Amino acid sequence: MTMQKIIIAAMTKERHVIGKDNWLPWDIPEELKHFRTITQGSTVIMGRKTYDSIKRPMPNRHNIVVSRTVATIPGVEVCQSLDSALRRAEEHKKTIFIIGGSQIFAEALSKRVVDKMYLSFVKKEYDGDTYFPEFNESDWTIEKREAHDEFEFVVYKKN
Repeated sequence: MTMQKIIIAAMTKERHVIGKDNWLPWDIPEELKHFRTITQGSTVIMGRKTYDSIKRPMPNRHNIVVSRTVATIPGVEVCQSLDSALRRAEEHKKTIFIIGGSQIFAEALSKRVVDKMYLSFVKKEYDGDTYFPEFNESDWTIEKREAHDEFEFVVYKKN
């Protein structure tokens, strides 16, 4: 049985900004709590730059970092490619969340390896230097929308 693979990201609604200077450009505790709740007990896959911004393994999750330059990180599995990270994640038999950054999201979307996307659209616009990749909305169906004070949470399911 293959595990569900889900992209989870927060971005601005208009320009799809996801980061600035290797960090989130906003401070929305409710959105971070939402992310933590959803990803508890799962496997998370992230790129090295995303890991560098977090600076530690995420608690109560199996952490896999994709890197061609770093061989080992304490408390984290390191894989050379997204493909090998996904194969490794399948072995843990838990929902797989791809949590960033931009390059990993783009690769996952182009290879069509994700079943769903959990996207939080931040209502205010922020400047940034990192963006969520373009995706074809017609490839996806909106399964759920949740309004929150500072963001809208949307679940997309692959058609």
